[in-house]
Amino acid sequence: MTVGLPIVVDDHVSLVLADDSVAEAYRDLVLADLDHLRPWEELARPGLSVEDVRAYPTPGLQGWADGTGVPTAVVLDGAVVGALAARITPATAKAEVGYWLSSRAGGKGVMTRAVAALLDALFADGVFRVELRTAADNLPSRAVAERLGFMLEGTLRQAYPIEGVRHDLCVYARLAPDRIR
Repeated sequence: MTVGLPIVVDDHVSLVLADDSVAEAYRDLVLADLDHLRPWEELARPGLSVEDVRAYPTPGLQGWADGTGVPTAVVLDGAVVGALAARITPATAKAEVGYWLSSRAGGKGVMTRAVAALLDALFADGVFRVELRTAADNLPSRAVAERLGFMLEGTLRQAYPIEGVRHDLCVYARLAPDRIR
């Protein structure tokens, strides 16, 4: 499976390949926004280095090369403001998406539009099912899923530990036939 990048979402937002060139931008965004990201994102910790970002287990360039991942940086008006990635299991035509967004870009529909564009590309590429997992108390992330027609399929109790706090994890899914656009 091969989703083409970049994806132009609209006049302000695009998704570009998250290669090593965005590692420094990611580090700077995370460190500048620790209080916002720390409750939900295990990458968000003081002392984060560019090497930590590069080593973080994302679909990465190898996943991109072998068709099992789509690692993107979310770009708003020319600046990297977050991350959006998909892990793909071609044998089952299933993908799981994950994302984070800086607080300065929040509340503008940026991530909703970005995820919608990635969903369109995944479904067009033959993915049948897309899952999204988020902490139950991460209301902005849950709102993205719900705005895009994902159905809440269940909650995994205390399944997501971040900095010693165990969060319930909501599992959402959307099927290709569920397309709402």
